[in-house]
Amino acid sequence: MARKKGRSRIATDDIDLAAALGAQENYATQCFTVYIPNKDKNGKEIGNQRQWILEALALLTELNGDATAMPQTEGVWGNDQGELIWEHPVVVYSFLRPEVFFENLPRVREFLHRMGRETNQGEVAVEYQKQFFLIREFDSATDETGDQE
Repeated sequence: MARKKGRSRIATDDIDLAAALGAQENYATQCFTVYIPNKDKNGKEIGNQRQWILEALALLTELNGDATAMPQTEGVWGNDQGELIWEHPVVVYSFLRPEVFFENLPRVREFLHRMGRETNQGEVAVEYQKQFFLIREFDSATDETGDQE
C-alpha cells in the first residue's frame, strides 16, 4: 500500500479494511459496554462479581452473537458521602446486532437495574457509541406476575 507523499499514515477512508484482511463484509460498528463492580457503594466487596460477569456475557452473547470480558481493571469512584471507593471492575462489551439488541432493551434494563439493586450500587455504568450512561435509581424488583415485591 502506497503512502501519500509527506504523510506518515494512510487514511482509513482510502482502504477497504474488510477486503484487505479477508474479513466478512457485514461487520459491527456499535459497541455496548457494561462495568461489573466488585464493591458496593460503601466500599464493601460484593462477593459475587463472577456471577454478574457470567450473566452479562450470556445475555450479550444471546443478543449479539458474542461478548468479551476484560480482566479486572483498577478504578476509583466517589460516593455520595465524598468517600473514594477503590475498586476492580470488569469491563464486559459486545458489538451489536442492532435489531435484536434494541428489541431486547427491556431485558438489558432489567439486568442492569437488578445488578445495581442486588449489589447495593451507587450507580451502574454503561457505554454506548462513546457515550457514558450512569444509572443511579434502580427499578423495583418484580415477581413473576409483574407485581412489585
